[in-house]
Amino acid sequence: MLIQKKLTGAMANYIIRRFKTKDYDIVRLLFRQGMIEHLPTTCIYILKLPRVHFLLMVSLISLLLASKSYLLSFMCMTAILAAGWQLMKGEFNHYVEQCYMEDLMDIDKSYMEKKKSCFWVVEFNGRVVGMVGAQLAEDSDDVMVLKRLSVAKDQRFKGIARSLSTTVIEFAKQQGCKSVTLETSMVQHGAQKLYESMGFTKTDVCTFPTLLGRFASFSVFTYVYNIETP
Repeated sequence: MLIQKKLTGAMANYIIRRFKTKDYDIVRLLFRQGMIEHLPTTCIYILKLPRVHFLLMVSLISLLLASKSYLLSFMCMTAILAAGWQLMKGEFNHYVEQCYMEDLMDIDKSYMEKKKSCFWVVEFNGRVVGMVGAQLAEDSDDVMVLKRLSVAKDQRFKGIARSLSTTVIEFAKQQGCKSVTLETSMVQHGAQKLYESMGFTKTDVCTFPTLLGRFASFSVFTYVYNIETP
């Protein structure tokens, strides 16, 4: 089982190692930062929806007819958009807090002490700049789930995410698994390109199970990597 792996080439100063209890706070912070970064992209996606255009137009016309004031109407529309931003931010924060209460509540127990599970971090000059977890799927003994992949914003485009994904695949092979599966959202275009370039195949699309998710048809993609058996 991989305990520590020193990367080579342009990433010679980076080390992938197993999670230690001292990493707990920075791992949770990396996860929060990674999730909140998708908030602006998600808001832009929602604002482009025809149904949202219709609702905003109806709201603006109704305000103009009621107030007879362009200034007041546009001020009210600004307030509506600001409220929408706060609603979206609340949804993201709720999801993060939910994850904090699940596997990220006790990473040692969820990953390091569990059968066929592990959690790794990437260290650069003593600083944790990336992370990923691997767990068996709940209903299978030979399907590995790649979870919580995140890389610090200032360390992107250096091959860290690819190296972490490869680490999970290698771990799955060691554990005798037949495949690795993961989920990513429709707005995470970089992640989708990475997984597809590594041989992952999109196998399912589902709507995020919240009221806002259903309204916006916000999709979550499932990807699977099939491990070739010798």
